[in-house]
Amino acid sequence: MTSAPYGKFARKGWGPLISGKVAWIIQEFPCFFIAPYYIYITPNIDLEAWILLALLTIHYFHRSIIYGYLMSSASRSTIPVTISAIFFNLTNGYIQGSGLTFYDIPQSSVFLARFWVGVFIWFLGYYGNVVADQILRNLRKPGESGYKIPYGWIFKYVSSGNYFFESVEWLGWGIACQNWSGWLFFFLTVANLLPRSISQHKWYLQNFKEYSALKRKAYIPFIL
Repeated sequence: MTSAPYGKFARKGWGPLISGKVAWIIQEFPCFFIAPYYIYITPNIDLEAWILLALLTIHYFHRSIIYGYLMSSASRSTIPVTISAIFFNLTNGYIQGSGLTFYDIPQSSVFLARFWVGVFIWFLGYYGNVVADQILRNLRKPGESGYKIPYGWIFKYVSSGNYFFESVEWLGWGIACQNWSGWLFFFLTVANLLPRSISQHKWYLQNFKEYSALKRKAYIPFIL
């Protein structure tokens, strides 16, 4: 498995390095407008679809504006990676918005039960991801650079707690949407974050001698 070349895994051969903070905001910010756009163009939108589009807006508001603003200025990315991320986000946004607004949502008790279970799991993953990101940010004091081992919360069990909870977030999304577009988002998230989590776990083992004694998994607590 190969990890996408950004952050600590940014490497030569992928074009010139640019500020990861700037790249992140540029690639994530357009998605903030996707859900409002579909709500605007769709008359008589179902309540469930409206709620899901609101969740999408919450996610991208946090990822593009709050997370992007708080992101370390030391992070690096490349132009090709940024362009590919913009393409993915816009394409995926179109797929998710279309899947929610042009799909007839069945109003059965079984569907509604799954919907609310999915929404609950989404919020669990969202909250966990926000907390994990805060732990990672607090590892560095102002003016510091370099990497440290995160402790506490989900990091007691896995090396990439932020990626685990982001995957939980989109698992909830797939369960709540109950259509192919929602599950596609989840599987694409795992396809990106699973190899990155494994690479990150190996990186910690190689760079911190004491890390193996923590007996953490890479991605999923107690499993992987």
